[in-house]
Amino acid sequence: MEFPWFKRNGLFFLPVTFMGWVVFIAALVYAVYVFIDIDSRSQSVSDTLRNFVFNLFIIGIIYTVIAFITSRKKNS
Repeated sequence: MEFPWFKRNGLFFLPVTFMGWVVFIAALVYAVYVFIDIDSRSQSVSDTLRNFVFNLFIIGIIYTVIAFITSRKKNS
């Protein structure tokens, strides 16, 4: 890849190109979709939050892996 999609800023990866923003927006939209789906099937607030936090963790891991692979490596 010629251009990095993400730039590392501390612990977080910030999108810097169009494809980086596409990945970020897709992760955000999917997280909202998962929340609405879980909320429609749960019986209480604690059920919703417990299930959503686990799914948000998985979405965050996948986003971080994609960002790590497509970010620029620092030269020593």
